[in-house]
Amino acid sequence: MKKGPKRAELKEPAAGATRIVFLGGAGEIGRNMTLFEHDGKILVVDVGLMFPTEEMLGVDLVLPDFQYLRDRAKQVIGVFLTHGHEDHIGGLPYLLRDIDVPIYGAALTLGILRTKLEEHRLVERTRLKVVKVPGRLTLGPFRLQFFNMVHSIPDTVGTIISTSAGKILYTSDFKIDEDPIGGKPTDFAGLRKASAQGIDLMMADSTNADKPGHTPSERTVGPPIAEAIRTSKGRVIVACFASNIHRVQQIVDGAQKCERFVAFLGRSMVNNVRVAQELGYLKVPKEMVVSIEDIDDLPPEKVAVACTGSQGEPLAALSLMAARDHKWIKLTGGDTVVLSATPIPGNESAVRRVIDGLFRIGVHVVAPPAHNVHVSGHGCAGDLTTMLELIRPKWFVPVHGEYRHMALHIELAQKSGVKKAHTMLVEDGDVLELANGQVRKTGRIPAGYVLVDGLGIGDVQDVVLRDRRLLADDGIIVCVVTIDSQNGELLAGPDVISRGFVFEDQAGEFLEQARAEIRDSLATLAQDEITDWAAVRRTVRKSLGRFVFKETGRRPIILPVVMEV
Repeated sequence: MKKGPKRAELKEPAAGATRIVFLGGAGEIGRNMTLFEHDGKILVVDVGLMFPTEEMLGVDLVLPDFQYLRDRAKQVIGVFLTHGHEDHIGGLPYLLRDIDVPIYGAALTLGILRTKLEEHRLVERTRLKVVKVPGRLTLGPFRLQFFNMVHSIPDTVGTIISTSAGKILYTSDFKIDEDPIGGKPTDFAGLRKASAQGIDLMMADSTNADKPGHTPSERTVGPPIAEAIRTSKGRVIVACFASNIHRVQQIVDGAQKCERFVAFLGRSMVNNVRVAQELGYLKVPKEMVVSIEDIDDLPPEKVAVACTGSQGEPLAALSLMAARDHKWIKLTGGDTVVLSATPIPGNESAVRRVIDGLFRIGVHVVAPPAHNVHVSGHGCAGDLTTMLELIRPKWFVPVHGEYRHMALHIELAQKSGVKKAHTMLVEDGDVLELANGQVRKTGRIPAGYVLVDGLGIGDVQDVVLRDRRLLADDGIIVCVVTIDSQNGELLAGPDVISRGFVFEDQAGEFLEQARAEIRDSLATLAQDEITDWAAVRRTVRKSLGRFVFKETGRRPIILPVVMEV
């Protein structure tokens, strides 16, 4: 598990300096959250989440550690959201439980956020403020200038944050696409004009820094998706990120060309489509939309479905279809499934399982890399170099990527003319200061993982996950004994129950030997007239654990249950 340093007092920023605190997204994919402090005020940029890795058994979501911000809640003057992806806005409902602060962002970003706040019952008390792009905004000592950036979701915004200490360009996630869907390219003119006045520090997306060349345009996936829809003899199911509105538009366009009806499946897909239509970012003719409950009333060759589940999430629509467990769609050999996404790091095995399930059913699977039905929303090395050469910052700090991505981005910056001494690698918890044209590290704060498990937030710690891993590896043995509280004599049991360790119906002799071992150890306690409940538990755990390891070489969790009479 990732841990931050022990909590310690951090000195106040030097007079006139701007402090930058990284709470997430530096050295990892997800949890993007950065704080900017100046003159006793704090501006928050993005509050994202991360999805759990495979070893985080039972964990639903991973959040940044908000404690640094909670301790300074009265200093926070606003949260600015760069775009509407989960790794940039998903943690906000959890932060808003503790801190009441206005939220700024572009129209689609706040539209998607509103649906999340409604689920958390926070929308009525949250102040959502739409910003114009391009545009400007002043919040306390911070002067913000907004620029349109191209990403895999509309309304992605880069910003220049200016204080008396200097100018900081925060690119957000981006790629170079000169002819994007929706017709809003990266605002190179505005960025060029701003950079001519000097950018002291540039902080930029590093996700695809390890990939050479330039990221293809989103438009390149439209024809392959349309071809898959055209050639399918049955229903076509296209799975993609629900937030990729431009991809959804191309699915709709392809279905329309083939005279198919389209249905939307998955809660986030339905919500995002609704919001995007209301705001004019998605155009879907009413006459071609059909409810998912009614698709069986249509000929299979007249149906296209845009759904969630491209990352193999267990309860997402595509995963349920692959497991033949979906309520409305039962896939058959004549259907086609288009997987219009690539796995997020850590999701590879889950995606493979879904694809295997689809092949078992016999459907035709269209997926990358064999088919060009997906392009990234992040710029490859060529895109990153183009941005660096356009901005020509005095200092450069890469963000939004794992450590290797950021290290490679540093190399690109140095090749683009940024002095080696003016590039800096940071990780979650690092604290920088910009002052007098210089950037330096001034300390670290705790920036570990906060795990969400059901309704519990932060109550699942390393020890809990360790126990869950032990349960997954070696199972559990429960031993129930009843003793006389006066003399420690064994009155009933021991009853030995195992789960995930041995199959009891086939391990009768082994379990009987285990009971005998426990009886002998308890008899020794009784002879010494030891009746302490805790001592009995320790003895049961020790004797049973020793026997089990000797016989099997395994160490299951042992849970003694001692009852006194």
